Amino acid sequence: MKTLASVIVIMLIVGSAVVVSETHLGPTSPPSVSDLDRASQPAATATTMRAAGRIQGRTEEIELRAQLAEQVQRIHVAKGQWVSAGEILLTLDPSRLTAERDLAAAMLALAKAKKVRLQNGSRSTEIETARQEYQATMARLAGAQKAYDRNVELSRNDAVSKQTLDENHASLQSLQAMAAAAQGRLNTLLLPPREDELLAADAEIEAAQSRLQIAQINLDRTQIKAPSDGRILGLEAEVGELTGPDSPQPLIVMADTTQLRAVVEIDEFDALRVQLNQRCQITSDAAEGVLAHGEIAEMEPQMHPKRLFGQWAGERSDTYSRRIWVNLEDSVDLPIGLPVDVFIEAQ
Repeated sequence: MKTLASVIVIMLIVGSAVVVSETHLGPTSPPSVSDLDRASQPAATATTMRAAGRIQGRTEEIELRAQLAEQVQRIHVAKGQWVSAGEILLTLDPSRLTAERDLAAAMLALAKAKKVRLQNGSRSTEIETARQEYQATMARLAGAQKAYDRNVELSRNDAVSKQTLDENHASLQSLQAMAAAAQGRLNTLLLPPREDELLAADAEIEAAQSRLQIAQINLDRTQIKAPSDGRILGLEAEVGELTGPDSPQPLIVMADTTQLRAVVEIDEFDALRVQLNQRCQITSDAAEGVLAHGEIAEMEPQMHPKRLFGQWAGERSDTYSRRIWVNLEDSVDLPIGLPVDVFIEAQ
C-alpha cells in the first residue's frame, strides 16, 4: 500500500509540472502567412523611410494624338514594339491635304510667272503693233490738220461754211486725242516695270510660298512619328476610324524604357531626409521579396499635395510630398505604371 501511494504522489507531481510548463510557454501553432510575408519584406525603421511610387521609363508616358481631323489610313506598329525616333507609327488619310498642297504649289508657280512677265516687259510683236497704230493715227492727224488749215483760209473768203469748219475742227481734236492715246500705249510698253509693281509681285510670291509651307506642314502631320526612341505602351486606333486633336483618348502611348525608374512621393516629414545617390529597395504587392535595387537620381525642388498612395496602415493622405526618381540597377522587366513600395536608407 505504501508503494502504491508513493507512485500516485509522484504522478500528481509530474502532471502539475507539465501543466505549469505549458501555461508559461503558450501554444506552439505554426506561423501565419502574413507573418512570413512580413519577414520577406524590408521594414520601415528609424534608419529607413518607406514611400509609395510607381514604375516608369527613362521618360514619362508620351501621349500622341492626331493634329488633324482625318481618318486613320494605316497603323504601322503594335503594342510592345520598340521604335526609333522619327519612325512612322500611324498614317492618316492624306488625299485632301495632298490636293491642297498641289493647289498651293500651282499658285506659287503662277505668282512667279507673273513677276517674270513683268520683268521681261511686253512682247516685241505687241510693241511693233502699238508703234504701227501710233504712226497710222499720226498720219490721219496730219491729214486732218492740213484739211482744217485749208478750210480756215477758205472760210475767210466765205468759201467754206462755218458748220463745215466746225466739223473739221472736231475731227481734228478727236484725232489728236487718239494720237496721244496711241503714243501713251507705245510708251507704256517700252517702259521698264515700276518699283511698286515689282514689290507687289514679290509680296504675292511670298504669300504663295507661305500657303505652300502651311499646306506641306498639314500634309506632314498625316504621318504620326515617334518623337524619341521607345516602346509602344498603348495603341487606341482602328483603320478607318475618324480621329482628331479633340479625341478623348490618345492614339498612341509610348515611353523610353531603356532605363526603368521609380517615381516616388516622399512624405513631408521625410522630405529633408532624402538626398541624391541614397540607396533604395523596391518591393511590390505583386511579388515577394525585393524586386530591384537602385539609388536616387533626381529630386523635385518643390512640394505639392500628395498624389501617390501606398494604401498601408497609418499612411497620411492629407500631407504635402516631395517627388523623387530612383534609377533601378537590376535588369528587371517591370510593367510601366506598376505600384511599388520604396524603402530608402536614411543617411
